[in-house]
Amino acid sequence: MTTTRQLDEVKKRIFESQIADSCRQFKPFIMGYLLVMLFTYICYVIIYSFDSTWFNLWIFFALGLGGIGLAVSKKYFERIKDHSYRRLDHLLQGFCFTFGLTMGAGYCLINHQMNLESNTLDLIHRISLTTLVIHVVLILAITCLTSRLRNFFLVFIPSTLPLVLTQALMLKDEGFIFFNGLSFALFIIMLCAVASHHTRMRVMNLMIKNDQLMNKTDDQRRWTEELCKQLQEEMDRSKEIEQQLHIHNQLLEQKVKERTFDIERMNARLERSHQNLELAHETAGIGSWDWDITNRFVETTNFSNSVFEYKDSKSHHYTLLQAIHPDDLANFKHAMKMHLRGFSDRYESIYRIKNKQHGWVWVQDLGRVIQRDPVTKKPQRMVGIRRNINEEKKAEERLKLSASVFEQAAEGIFILDEKLTYVDVNPCYEKVTGLTKAQIVGHHIFDITNNKNLSKHNHHVLILNQLMKQGEFDGEVVEKFISGVEVPLWMHINSIRDSHNRITHFIGIISDLTERKNHEKRLSYLQTYDALTDLPNRNFYNSQLHLYITDTVKSIEKFATIRINIDRFRYLNDTLNNNGGDELLKQVARRLRVTNSDALLIARLNGDDFAVIYELLHGRDINEYCQHMMAAFQEPFLINQQEFIITLSIGVALYPEHGRQMDSLNNHAEQALMEAKKLGGNTVQLFQAENRLSSSTRLSLESDLRKAIMNDELVVYYQPKLQASTEKVIGFEALVRWHHPKQGLIPPAQFIPLAEETSLISDIGRIVIQQSARQLRIWKDLGFEDISISVNIVAQQIQRGRLLDEIDQAIAENGIESKNLELEITESSLMDDNDTVQQVLQALKDRNIMVSLDDFGTGYSSLAYLGQYPIDIIKMDRSFISKIGMQNQEAIVSAIIAMGKAMGMKIVAEGVETIEQSNFLKSQGCDILQGYLFAKPLHPAESTKYLQDKAIEQSA
Repeated sequence: MTTTRQLDEVKKRIFESQIADSCRQFKPFIMGYLLVMLFTYICYVIIYSFDSTWFNLWIFFALGLGGIGLAVSKKYFERIKDHSYRRLDHLLQGFCFTFGLTMGAGYCLINHQMNLESNTLDLIHRISLTTLVIHVVLILAITCLTSRLRNFFLVFIPSTLPLVLTQALMLKDEGFIFFNGLSFALFIIMLCAVASHHTRMRVMNLMIKNDQLMNKTDDQRRWTEELCKQLQEEMDRSKEIEQQLHIHNQLLEQKVKERTFDIERMNARLERSHQNLELAHETAGIGSWDWDITNRFVETTNFSNSVFEYKDSKSHHYTLLQAIHPDDLANFKHAMKMHLRGFSDRYESIYRIKNKQHGWVWVQDLGRVIQRDPVTKKPQRMVGIRRNINEEKKAEERLKLSASVFEQAAEGIFILDEKLTYVDVNPCYEKVTGLTKAQIVGHHIFDITNNKNLSKHNHHVLILNQLMKQGEFDGEVVEKFISGVEVPLWMHINSIRDSHNRITHFIGIISDLTERKNHEKRLSYLQTYDALTDLPNRNFYNSQLHLYITDTVKSIEKFATIRINIDRFRYLNDTLNNNGGDELLKQVARRLRVTNSDALLIARLNGDDFAVIYELLHGRDINEYCQHMMAAFQEPFLINQQEFIITLSIGVALYPEHGRQMDSLNNHAEQALMEAKKLGGNTVQLFQAENRLSSSTRLSLESDLRKAIMNDELVVYYQPKLQASTEKVIGFEALVRWHHPKQGLIPPAQFIPLAEETSLISDIGRIVIQQSARQLRIWKDLGFEDISISVNIVAQQIQRGRLLDEIDQAIAENGIESKNLELEITESSLMDDNDTVQQVLQALKDRNIMVSLDDFGTGYSSLAYLGQYPIDIIKMDRSFISKIGMQNQEAIVSAIIAMGKAMGMKIVAEGVETIEQSNFLKSQGCDILQGYLFAKPLHPAESTKYLQDKAIEQSA
């Protein structure tokens, strides 16, 4: 019966949901219907110049019918609850049938009248146009009317019946395929309507069942809350009955002693007490037992409602002995024996008992001998109760555990009352403050600190106000206690409230931050200084060099960037072993300090690579200065009781003659250093801006470069690019390296300009694209499908016209997706042949290849380029990143990021080398980070391992 009612209710709700959904969709259907009528009018009257009175009357009637439908929809269908669902259903059916008749009549009218009055269109074209209109209306009907399938068919049948009859009556050989196509389309529309109706019915059923489940869940929740409330009341009553039980037991004992002369009266009272006791036991879940010692029979009461499931039996006592935990059995027997022999006033024992469902359960067993032999005093009868105290034992253990945690915690813990006075502290808190518990308890929270300083006193007031208003505090403080101990702390205080939401206590936890502060200081030192030589490291050197170039306050008009390398250091290091090599580096650093006492900066970049920044004042000769430095190294070094003569190779680049940017100065100084080492060392080389290489060297290097291209000596390294928000690897930048078979690694700064001058740069670019595509294929096979590689291109590659073909070939040969390839173009390349660049960049966009503007802000930066060309990514030059930490420069970085974001572009920051730079860029919303902080350019195998390690780290 209940199931039938539920089914009827579901059917009723489905019917109402269908009507409601049809009413909501009726207005969109009418709007679409009116648009179709207007479209029909435009096609036939305006486009095909078809003018017929009957046709115009039909159009006006159709539009008028749509207007009436809108009015009815506003009056009835938008206020469904005010009308009967049956009446609304009849209205919908009437309108649907009228719309269907109107479309069918229009079909007949148009084809008949056009046949009589117009010869502009043949039969098939007329039927195509009218059928198109009918199909559009039917699609609207599928979308809006399939909640009630009969509504759809009331439109479908009248509107398509003339079309079907026309196909049957006017079927011709040349129109066979056309008419059958129309019939098939109508059949598909009908199937779609049925499928749409079934889908909506399933959705309605699911929604109704979901509502029923939610209602049922609410009922279950209310029922559960009511049961919990009843259970709490039962527990309260159990406590009261337990107290009454104790009182009754005492009264019973007293009455036994005082009223022994009146047996009948005693028996009556005992009977009443027995009944009350049974009720109390039953309510409180306590089992009672009555042991007839003489007959060795135990009678139990209310044991079925407790955890003890033992029936009345002569073997009850034996069964109980078997169920008691072996560790508790001796105490049980001793307590029972002592009471039976009269050595104790009553029997009491606590032990664990075996239960089938709950395992070992703690119980309290109480009893007393109530009858003894008058002569022998041997016990004859004993009564008692057995109570489940398992939860009490667990609570006791939890209290002991909490007390142990409080005492042994590695953090300082203190408890305050509602007036913020110390109530208790743990040993760790005593250790941190240097005070004993007796010196702390009873004092106000900050009375044990030295807060004579006004700012410290104001800080304490702020903390107290926050505690009183919000009930909690969490923050870092530096406190000096009256014991003399001063320590940085992280303090967390929370309030504890009672059932009336009133604060009763505060509990606080403090952590000693001394060790962390020392680590932070050490880390800060290691980030800027070399641990071996105590000289500034590469990060500090680069930041200072950048500061000297950009800071107008320093007013350094001319200075030299000097790169120093120890000749034959690898040989010396192998000879001296690692400890001796480290000692040599320390002594070299000390001698550089003494020799260059007037230098702006002395730094150790890495290994045996040192750098000096020297200001050129009053016409100082840099060559003479470097010769003086080399002369100072003629004095031998004493290492491991041996003397060693050390020579230096020195390369020099001057500011501003050899560059006005940090990277160019460093590169030029390094090139000069390499020239000095090629000359055999122990020499000074000044960077030659006009002719960096001799003619013979250039010819030899050009020949070797051509061979390198043919012999695959060029290797592409990959530097990771990380998503700023998650530090997940999302791509790499491809950087070409040349491993010369004789000269070793040749810097890109030396062979890339040569390649650009000799037109070899296009071949190098093609190699980089091909190797990058193969690497993408390798990563894709390993499961890394969303990794991209950015490749640098120059204007020459674009102008030669083969760039797009090379990209298409690399993508096709390796089976990769074009979205994984990104091309970086410099701002200077955008100035050459704007039309060609525009066409190539647009072709790249059409291939779904991302375009990045490299070194933004260093060359010919113009905001016009950002709007003129299809650029997706702005890559900020490392010179901006190295300035982070200076307020004005940070404002420039923030402005670039904000501008790029406003234009819908992603922002990449290259040259990120410190945590501070990373954190600032993240806070400003930079999208992608790249630099030595995360990884240097990696060999292909190393880059794959780096990618896999990062994936494992992200998934952990």
